[in-house]
Amino acid sequence: MSVKLVKPINFRNIDIVSTLDFMENMKNFKINNNFAVAVSGGPDSLALMLLSNEFACHLDIKMTVICIDHNLRKNSSSEVKWVRSQAMKLGAQFITAKIPKNNLKSNLMSYARDVRYKELYKICSRKKIKVLLTAHHLDDEIENFLMRLVRGSGIKGLSSLKEKSMVNNNKLQLIRPLLRYPKKSLIKYLSSKKQTYVCDPTNKDLTFDRSRIRQLSETLIQEGLSKNRFSAIIKNLKNANEAVNELINIHVPKIFTFHDKSKIQINLKKFYHSSEEVQFRILIKLVRFVGYKDKVPRSKSIMKLISEFQRKQFKRSSLNGCQFTKHETSVFCEPMIIKKSLMNSRKSLQNKDFIELTQNF
Repeated sequence: MSVKLVKPINFRNIDIVSTLDFMENMKNFKINNNFAVAVSGGPDSLALMLLSNEFACHLDIKMTVICIDHNLRKNSSSEVKWVRSQAMKLGAQFITAKIPKNNLKSNLMSYARDVRYKELYKICSRKKIKVLLTAHHLDDEIENFLMRLVRGSGIKGLSSLKEKSMVNNNKLQLIRPLLRYPKKSLIKYLSSKKQTYVCDPTNKDLTFDRSRIRQLSETLIQEGLSKNRFSAIIKNLKNANEAVNELINIHVPKIFTFHDKSKIQINLKKFYHSSEEVQFRILIKLVRFVGYKDKVPRSKSIMKLISEFQRKQFKRSSLNGCQFTKHETSVFCEPMIIKKSLMNSRKSLQNKDFIELTQNF
């Protein structure tokens, strides 16, 4: 099966991504050891691969290219082979994994994304890679913001993508070094390198939410809501989100008492003296931490639990692998199933440990 390749357009009036600017930006992440780049074959990840190779050569460190075969299109295997050939030209190590075919008709993109990241994390863990780069850019950040706006997300959700975060139980640093660059600037960079890329037809398939949101973002930009304005709005929300995080860090020592490696006592009086946003965010951190779940619980479930705590009849409840038990003016939270491997890796908890371990939740 042949791969459909596209020649990049040399867009006029669009600033090209500067290798020097990229290298300066990469200094902020303090990468001084081997790292991996997630590459699909599309223009964004191809640009990231070429730029990252320049960075790796400059520091004399090894870059690993990881390409996940999503198995959603007939020619996906051929695309992976083509990406391999491009990585080999650079002398980079290449690793791939294939996702089993899934016949889901709804939420297919969400499923594919979740499984793809699980595979990426598994590979990095197996190869002892501590840093993973992905090619999310400014257009992605705008689309992500609009998708979450449609879904009614709060400040944290609308803050969208982070440049740097810890994932996979704080074992892997996920870095998005292209967030400041629009997609067209990346394509222009590929044009300067005479680098072709793979065309993904699903990007224009309006049966997918993201494709419709992409169309909406283009309409809003034409109406005067420029990418720079979007970027400024998202930056302001990120600043507001950081302010809420600082407030949470102040409240955690007042609200929580840590009895051992997993059992946490919630002082209800102090809990309800905090703002609704702090209550909501603290509880999400708590259930994800105690329940050892990467999946964020639904907002409705969290709000329901906050309401239940106030009921005089409330005795116990469960959520996200956590058991909540009320005793006088406190609620105790502990895991429903004790995972010995995780428990053994934890020392006796203090407030500062909880804050550090949940900063990316």
